[in-house]
Amino acid sequence: MRQPIVILSLILLLSACVSTETTVTTKNGGAGNKMAFDPQGAADTRVKLALLYLQKNNMEQAKQNLEKALEYQPKDANIYRIFAYYYQRVNENNKAEELYEKSLSIDNKNPDTYNNYGTFLCGLGRYEEADRAFLTAVKQATYTAVANTYENAGVCAEKAGLAEKALFYYQYALSHNPNKYYLNLSLAKLNISKKDYKTARLNLFNYQKNNKASAESLWQWIRLSYATEKNASLNKYAGTLLEQFPESQQALDYLNHEYY
Repeated sequence: MRQPIVILSLILLLSACVSTETTVTTKNGGAGNKMAFDPQGAADTRVKLALLYLQKNNMEQAKQNLEKALEYQPKDANIYRIFAYYYQRVNENNKAEELYEKSLSIDNKNPDTYNNYGTFLCGLGRYEEADRAFLTAVKQATYTAVANTYENAGVCAEKAGLAEKALFYYQYALSHNPNKYYLNLSLAKLNISKKDYKTARLNLFNYQKNNKASAESLWQWIRLSYATEKNASLNKYAGTLLEQFPESQQALDYLNHEYY
């Protein structure tokens, strides 16, 4: 199953010579004027460095930079959100939850925080709380990553065994971002399981129009063919799956006849 999408702000490419501190000149520039320290700029730079280190899995450096960022800006909700994600990555869940809550106590209308908190709660199996967090995120008027959060909500609902809710969320994700073609596979899988074969076929055709065959798309065609007793179609897609993706989990499921 796909991993939920965690939204991190300030992910920028940094040059190798990026400064670890930020200063700004006084309004009246000229010889003899001192440089004034800019705590917000310094904190932003530290956060950018921390995110770069997180991408490279250098957790020690990521933590050091986040600690410095908080020294400069101890009431910045975004820093607490990203620090929470750091603790989530290193499996210190109590600390992660504490910092997500801290971030929301400072800014209780930040959709990125609700989205990320939702993915965290879903990972802990706290599905109802996660669902509330996702829905709070998408209700924020200024939020632009609505499709990602609906997708996350769909993944979480599917994990919770709530197929109808997952279908609803995946459809909303697609409507907000039609370029998420791969969601048609999730929709097809769920629709096959609920015996809505006509819609499942449409999902697979929609996926096929924009993507090459994958192990998962072939597997869903096999499941649909099995369910609708189309043996010729089943054999066709099974042959392609075994030829192109012989080591895949889908190939193993087919060989074990695990269609559901």
